[in-house]
Amino acid sequence: PFIKIQAMRQTKAGFFVCLMFLVLACEKPAPTPTPPVTVVESTYENVQDRGLLENAQLDEASGLAASRLNRGYLWSHNDSGDKNRIFLFDTYGKGKYEFTIQGAENRDWEDMAVVKESDGSATIYVADFGDNNAVYSSYAIYWFKEPVITASTPALNTITQVNKVTFTVSDGSRDMECLLVDQQTKDLFIISKRETQKHLYKIPASNMVSGSSTKAEYLQTLDNISQPFSSAAQVIQGFYITAGSVSPDNMEILVKNYLEIYYWKRKEGETIPQALARQAKTVPYQMEPQGEGITFAEDGAGYYTISESPDGSSPVHLFFYKKK
Repeated sequence: PFIKIQAMRQTKAGFFVCLMFLVLACEKPAPTPTPPVTVVESTYENVQDRGLLENAQLDEASGLAASRLNRGYLWSHNDSGDKNRIFLFDTYGKGKYEFTIQGAENRDWEDMAVVKESDGSATIYVADFGDNNAVYSSYAIYWFKEPVITASTPALNTITQVNKVTFTVSDGSRDMECLLVDQQTKDLFIISKRETQKHLYKIPASNMVSGSSTKAEYLQTLDNISQPFSSAAQVIQGFYITAGSVSPDNMEILVKNYLEIYYWKRKEGETIPQALARQAKTVPYQMEPQGEGITFAEDGAGYYTISESPDGSSPVHLFFYKKK
């Protein structure tokens, strides 16, 4: 009986060994981990001077945005004290198109953006949010359909059907000069100008209802860019944030101060605030008399900058930095 029991145990043991072998043989091999997607950052050549602006009326250029519907053209505007108008010129500074924005007021326009829409149209945003002394209780964003120019378009024009939203800032009055628009969600992001640690705000696209009032909510402090290395007044001023741009493909971001330009390449699924929270890299920049405008090219081939003429005596140049 003992031998018989032992034989039965050995048979059962063998059965279970065979069963385990079959189970293991049928199991699929563990999948090979997917390598992380490598984010390839763009690099840019040194500056190209594209020439002087032909339109002498644009002497305090404070915003710059590449047209989406007029290939090879750029939009710009003057800041406080000018009429409620925007300018259109080509990528060599030539052209004298002016468009009055009906019903708008230029209290202190400081930045602009253009977004392509799914129906083939495009929308221009103009931000009236400059506030040198942080005394205003509210600010405004205007937006309207981008006009298309033809050979018969006159030099002077008027844009009607203009939308406006009035907004406050959740943590008090701020001087602001940088507008970033997510090209897909249409959310608006604003970076404050003067603080040592710049503040980032958001106006969701759902709050952009013409004729209404909303709030730009504080999101985070940007402690990784544009921090002065000295308490000297001139150094602090050099690190004021003056402009920003989101690339047409929505994957790259530029933010500038008077001294340098910061660049981010967004990772897959990353929001604009998440990207801005990361360390930026600097890209080429030739200092301008008072550089307050920047935009990616419509085709993504580089970026343009433009300056105010602080005293009216310095010619306004258009500069281009070509992607390598």
